[in-house]
Amino acid sequence: MKLSDAILLGSTILTPQAGRQYSSQTQSGCALGMAAVDLGCSFQRVFCRSDDRDRRTLGVEEVWGVWVLRNVVRPCDCWRLRIPHKMRIKDIIAHIFDYHVMAQKDWTLEQLVAWVKKVEHDFDPPPASRDILDDPTLRRFVEEMWRRELEWEMARDLAA
Repeated sequence: MKLSDAILLGSTILTPQAGRQYSSQTQSGCALGMAAVDLGCSFQRVFCRSDDRDRRTLGVEEVWGVWVLRNVVRPCDCWRLRIPHKMRIKDIIAHIFDYHVMAQKDWTLEQLVAWVKKVEHDFDPPPASRDILDDPTLRRFVEEMWRRELEWEMARDLAA
């Protein structure tokens, strides 16, 4: 699934909330959180020494691919002294959602999704034709998903 599609579908699951990927208490999140929830990702509280910029979008590239780390010119006219002219794609998505969709309301979620579709087309390579288990990172991700699914099934069976 493409990130743009997941954002749109995830917006039917979570209430929009600026400033954080996901809140389990309020079932809300940002565009990146909406996409992750739609994909079936889970969230864990992580304490790390990264700055706020990294913490805000932590782990996005592990789900959607390293193309979200590409630096591109942001599509908004925000003041250059406050917001860099070129930013990582994942940080642009967070900025546009938090500031332009939620605060200023000069963008819609659909406009953000359209911009994501454009950069996906430019940077996201098509899926490789090789076996997913040939890639150690993808193999670990798949194994973790299988483990979580098994744990969920066992917990569900015990509760029944």
